[in-house]
Amino acid sequence: MKNIYFLFAILSILIFSCSRGKEDTGREYASQMYVSDAYEPLTQVVDKKYGDDYSSNPNNPHNMNMRVPAKNTIRRNGYNPLKESLDEEPNIYHLHKDSFELAGRTIKNPIDSTPAVLADGKVLYERYCQHCHGETGQGDGLVGEMYKGVPSYSKGRVAEDKAGHIFHTITFGRNRMWPHASQVSVEDRWKIVHYVQQLQKQQ
Repeated sequence: MKNIYFLFAILSILIFSCSRGKEDTGREYASQMYVSDAYEPLTQVVDKKYGDDYSSNPNNPHNMNMRVPAKNTIRRNGYNPLKESLDEEPNIYHLHKDSFELAGRTIKNPIDSTPAVLADGKVLYERYCQHCHGETGQGDGLVGEMYKGVPSYSKGRVAEDKAGHIFHTITFGRNRMWPHASQVSVEDRWKIVHYVQQLQKQQ
């Protein structure tokens, strides 16, 4: 019987000794899950007691990894790579996302409309656009039928949209259409524009 009491006492001590103290957060067995080893832009761990997990950057101001970009620089994909000089056309990312009419007046398609470009544009259209806009651009794609409100390319105001307007819409989205800049490269967007303009000409 004494042995049972003894075992119970030992077990109780073990159980209650596992509780975490108010001033002690306990040992981190997977410390990388709490503090990343990688240099992340907004990470600033200033307490060096983390050892290998100390992720501040001593070479940058304020020990932050992210730095303010140099003045007058343009982020990657913020310009059309087909142009040799940025002065030849306005930078699309300097236009407000709602500046569709301005984009239509000022931004021109830098890619010539060739059979190869139209073929590429068709493939890209089928990949990114057809599910909503339909095979012939009538707004009757499988998703478009459920989504409602997808316009026809060859009717109404949309039939008059210029290349820059279409490009701006693909880039930033409009109404129920979401932006596609993160999915489609600048060059591929221009190819899609050429193909959409072919669909605009349908009777």
